[in-house]
Amino acid sequence: MRNRLRLVALGVAWTVLAFPVLAAPDHPVITEVYTDPPGLNDGPLGRDLTNVHQEYIEIYLPTLADLDPGLAKDSLDLTLYEVEGDTSSPELGLVNYRIDLPTFDLDPSNGLTGLPRPPNGSVVLGWVDYVGNPPTGLVGTPATRVALIDGGVTSTPDFTFIAINGNEFSGTTNFPTPSAISVISAGERSAGLFENGSSAFLLVDRDDPGYVQLWDAADPCCVPPVTNADSNLPAGSVLGTSSLLDAFASNDDPDFDVLKQPYSPPTGNNIDLETELPAGGAFSNRVPQLKEVDQGYALLLADIGKTTDDALPGNDNPVADALGAYRTTATLGPFVPTPGFAPLSTDAAQLSLADDSLQVFQVLAGTTGGPGMLGANIGGSFGMRVVAVPRTPANPSLVSVAAGPALYSSMAQEAVFPVVAARVEAGEINGASTTVVVDVSATRLFSDPPVVDPLQTVTATIQVLNPTSGLDAGLNPFQAPAFVAVQGLAPPLSGTNEFVQSTLGGFVATHLGGVVRDDRGNAATLLNPLTDLGDPVLIDTLEQGMPDSQAFYINPSSGVDNLVSTVVSSAERVLHTTYDTGTFNASFTAVRAIELGIPDVRTSGGVFTPIEPVHFADAAGGVGNPASGLSNAVSERGFELALVDSNVLALGGLETGESDDFGIVVEIGLVRAGASVVPGEFVFLNLSGGLQGADVDTLDVPPHGNRTTIIYIDLDPLDTTLGALTVSRLFLVDAGGSGSLNLIEAFVLNADGAPAPAVAWPVWLIGAVLMGTTGILRLRAPRP
Repeated sequence: MRNRLRLVALGVAWTVLAFPVLAAPDHPVITEVYTDPPGLNDGPLGRDLTNVHQEYIEIYLPTLADLDPGLAKDSLDLTLYEVEGDTSSPELGLVNYRIDLPTFDLDPSNGLTGLPRPPNGSVVLGWVDYVGNPPTGLVGTPATRVALIDGGVTSTPDFTFIAINGNEFSGTTNFPTPSAISVISAGERSAGLFENGSSAFLLVDRDDPGYVQLWDAADPCCVPPVTNADSNLPAGSVLGTSSLLDAFASNDDPDFDVLKQPYSPPTGNNIDLETELPAGGAFSNRVPQLKEVDQGYALLLADIGKTTDDALPGNDNPVADALGAYRTTATLGPFVPTPGFAPLSTDAAQLSLADDSLQVFQVLAGTTGGPGMLGANIGGSFGMRVVAVPRTPANPSLVSVAAGPALYSSMAQEAVFPVVAARVEAGEINGASTTVVVDVSATRLFSDPPVVDPLQTVTATIQVLNPTSGLDAGLNPFQAPAFVAVQGLAPPLSGTNEFVQSTLGGFVATHLGGVVRDDRGNAATLLNPLTDLGDPVLIDTLEQGMPDSQAFYINPSSGVDNLVSTVVSSAERVLHTTYDTGTFNASFTAVRAIELGIPDVRTSGGVFTPIEPVHFADAAGGVGNPASGLSNAVSERGFELALVDSNVLALGGLETGESDDFGIVVEIGLVRAGASVVPGEFVFLNLSGGLQGADVDTLDVPPHGNRTTIIYIDLDPLDTTLGALTVSRLFLVDAGGSGSLNLIEAFVLNADGAPAPAVAWPVWLIGAVLMGTTGILRLRAPRP
């Protein structure tokens, strides 16, 4: 990589990337690779005509003023290699293809010796269309070939399109063609050239002394045998690292971990690319590996340098580059394939909204959800204020809507989710839906440049979520759902105890010993205003985690059921093997779980509802997706159970909740006549109508950086669907084998036999006013 840069100050702080900011790149870089468009055929032969972004690679050329003096300004000769990295491939480590770009002349003032730099600096390598199957030629005439991007173009005034197959058959004259390309096989004409899989993309300077001309492993010029297809990336003894301008790799191995690259083989798992980019290898730190995605990758900004672009020796860091320098693309947005567009940090902010087909949101009946329209700032590092204002829904009797709060984006290539407030009555039918047109506007902040495309409209679909059953392993209706919600508690502005200042804290303080019972005896500590919930020493004495040793795994029985058989036979485990590695002991006779001997709790009629917004789990257990109608929800549902979890680590840091995945099993207590369950039966809860045994994924939710998290459980359907009046035990089962759930307390909020409080909370504020919106403000009397 070139190690020269010019630092500039940005008008808006870049807060998440620890990367050098370039005035502009001083060497060519790969700005986008669109690898896998949808359709029956990914290649240019028999292509899906509705796909406007047929596969391509985009390269950004610096201006003459910014070009590294070590590069030839009058004859910039670039070559793109792709090297096989899939360990299952017999061609591992060999070149899949080589494309020699035409010569570029970045200084035409002394006579043009090659192609001029395009106005926006972007060079796009892609296909022109074929005739016949198998192909017998190229569509059109040499002067009218059509590029397979943007729906088909015959000229590109802003960027340069290189027809990678433009030398086949009668060729093309209206697009530049490569100086050479190492064979396009018949299979590549159908499947595409830039295919998914584990491979390394290398952009090199073919005038550099370290450059070597290599060939496609299947090139007829060199078969048999192929003697010059091995790039020898680990040693750098064939293709030299001095020739490398830019690179990255995609990795589709399920065991690949972006945080552990480069690997030091052998890992024992035969992970793709670990032999080609091993720790200490000549190319390993210079080729960041990204997790394989369906459609492609782009640099966040062409002028955000990677660690390999700075002048600090030994600073090359593929993990930092992979996490901070790239984003993924999708056909329908909001980050869409953008051939010929390489944004810089100095570009104005630009609003982008995803296709209407992606703006589909479930809202749980009995809640006011906060679905966030899927959007982004696809421009530079300037701020914008974004507001979503819904019009009248197509069926206003099903969903009532109001505008959401203003959101602020201060970062380039940043997703934004302008929120609307959508309220669904408790009795609405599961699956009912309506559409609503939403006007989204973006305005600049301060004296920033005006936002590009600031006024846009999307049609959102609101679907009612109100299931009465879950799914078994055969995907048939099974038992009853539960509704789990997560609430993050921000550290208080004053004092040290955020729990006591929460709605739940006030309810527990008022009704402890009555309708509220604590399981672990920590209620008094939680209700003490002086308790510091950020003190790791105190938290360590309060919390109960999953057992660390298999000697302490459990298999409680009720005489009717036992926990191991309940987990083993659950739909989630049968279909997804979620509860497998680390969840059971070696003999599958005990399970990693926490047992809570709660007092009997009534499954329905819970009177407690938090005033604060919460984040309901979806059918797969996901929580906190900002584009979900289950997030930022104000609930009218009553909860029967609440778990208080700490994110405080032993040294005082905070965990993200990423490894807190757990499933919930309850033991049935009293039942109604004709119930479909019996006392003592274990019910492995499904979440929001999903698979029996789905696990809650308690990732960090707004307001984020929470020391303490509350997990609520609404059990009403166990009564209305199964006939279960009470549950008497609660089990939390580790779903991932590495669970770090740190339970401080489990509260019963609807204790059996306790009289219901006359007032559950002084005022029930249900609606979008809690999300900073107007138009929906409802006062509801407490339940009897």
